[in-house]
Order: sequence, then C-alpha cells, then structure tokens
Amino acid sequence: MGDGAKYFPKMKELITNWRKNWNRADLPFYFVQLPNFKCGGDALAELREAQTATLALPNTGMAATIDIGSYPDCHCPNKQDVGKRLALWALAKNYGRSDVVFSGPIYKSMKIEENKIRLTFDYTGAGLTTTDNAKELTHFEIAGEDNKFVKATAQIENNTVVVSSPEVPKPVKVRFAWDEQAIPNLINKEGLPATTFRTQP
Repeated sequence: MGDGAKYFPKMKELITNWRKNWNRADLPFYFVQLPNFKCGGDALAELREAQTATLALPNTGMAATIDIGSYPDCHCPNKQDVGKRLALWALAKNYGRSDVVFSGPIYKSMKIEENKIRLTFDYTGAGLTTTDNAKELTHFEIAGEDNKFVKATAQIENNTVVVSSPEVPKPVKVRFAWDEQAIPNLINKEGLPATTFRTQP
C-alpha cells in the first residue's frame, strides 16, 4: 500500500503485458479505484492518485467507489454498484452508447482568483451537484506556499468549484477527499462521485 506514485508504472506494465499476451493492443482495461479503508497517513490518497493517472493510457476506465465502501475493510460489499459503474465504461466505449455518462467528476485544472481557487472537472455530465442538496461541498482543503492545508469552503459555480478559506489569503493548492475515511458529497447529476485529487504534489 505504500507504493503511491510508483503504482502507476506497475499498472502500465500490467496493462501493456496483458495486451501483448493477448495480441490486442487496443484491449479495453477497466478497473476499480479503491474504496475507503484503513491504510494510514496519505497512502490511500496517493494510491488513488496513481490509479487516476492510469486513465492517461488508451482504452482504460476507472470506476470510483469512494462512496460505497465499508471502512475499515478494503473489500466493497456493494458489488452490484461496482459492476454497474464498470459497465457504464463498456457501454460508452465498446457498445457505442453516446447517451451514457460513464464517470464521476475528475479534476482537470485550477485557476487562482485572488484569495480563491476555481477548479474545473472532466465528466461533469448534466452538471455538478451534491448527494445531500447541501449548499457547500465537503472534504475540500486549501493551502498556501507553506503547504499547511486547512478545511476550506467550497461551492459550485457554473459547473466549476470555487474553494477558499479566510485562513489562507494567498492560496496555491487544493486537495479533495484526502482523508481515508472521507465520503464527500460532490457528484455529477448522474449520481457518480468525484474522486480524490490534489492540484499539486
């Protein structure tokens, strides 16, 4: 579990070798991102980060399970929703279903706007929303140059997320769901969850 960023090259090698062994360079490879479980420190967040990085490889897909785990167990008991989320990738990518939203929001970019940071996402579907109809989003943290993260206020604005804290007047970075027990409320309107990220290592 301590692999962190080192997990990405391992995933890349696995996928490359399977495609080579089956003589299918375009073989789809869909996988499940780890749910919440007892891991310690930043280990789970960093591993999820490496799993997300795997999406840079062609014909890959990832089902996020941050909202359906059973902490502290790493084995998600809700296999049905895991299977459905994997199936969404196959329906969209292999069966030509252009009407299917197959992923929850994944961090794309950030922009510093004075004392706030605005975040944009891929896979927002019909729009960003929350699981609980709350006005504020949960499990966002913000930091300045000192790298000291504090709990942040985060709100949806025009399909972006604006993050700030009075404790950080000059923010430079944001992280989300970095706690291994976090069950954040940010989803797209199709009900698929956003996953752990940080804007900078």
